[in-house]
Amino acid sequence: MGGSIYVVPDIHGCLHALHEAERRIAADREVTERTAIIVYLGDYVDRGPNSAGVIEHLIEGSIEKAHRIMLCGNHDQIFHAVLCTQADPRRWLSLGGHETLRSYGMYDADILRLSASPRKLAEAVRSHVPDSHKLFLKLLPVAASIGPRHIFVHAGLYPGRPLDLQTDEHLMWIREPFLTDGPQMPVVVVHGHTIVREPEFREDRIALDTGAFRSGRLTVLKIANGVASLI
Repeated sequence: MGGSIYVVPDIHGCLHALHEAERRIAADREVTERTAIIVYLGDYVDRGPNSAGVIEHLIEGSIEKAHRIMLCGNHDQIFHAVLCTQADPRRWLSLGGHETLRSYGMYDADILRLSASPRKLAEAVRSHVPDSHKLFLKLLPVAASIGPRHIFVHAGLYPGRPLDLQTDEHLMWIREPFLTDGPQMPVVVVHGHTIVREPEFREDRIALDTGAFRSGRLTVLKIANGVASLI
């Protein structure tokens, strides 16, 4: 496999941190003309201040000589479910959806008033989100396997199960027993979802979510020639 792989974990509406992370990637790539793969591990929305801006940037932006892979996180899944009337929007509000609605132009007073009726709140959410954002969320894959050993997912894998036997629930939501036992397969799983104080490098998994929405730090991992490092 030629070129490097760069990995950006949970963004959570932190558009400024995303811009800064992509600048670090661009600076790192200045030393080579080779193409690169950039993997975004999901959770583009909720908690941070500009979820709408993050999605718009990912839809409209492009990076020269880079192939971008955008995976689905559990927050993206819930947001999409709300937009498809498959989830109670009030539960989503408690998970950070309130901040997402602000980024789409809804006011706190209106959100509070509409939250008394799940149907009316869901209708308001759908009316404020552009169709292009709905399509973006609908088409997000849940995993990517690149090279002989690395698997990229939002949350993790159920230990001992091949990728084709994992459920979307595992890939986007799992914590235990994955965090303790690892994948129990001859792979390295690169994931976010569970916040860590510092990125964790284990033999069979790498945890990258340093809680950008509260720490201001959006970690970027680089994998080149099979070696993982931070930039």
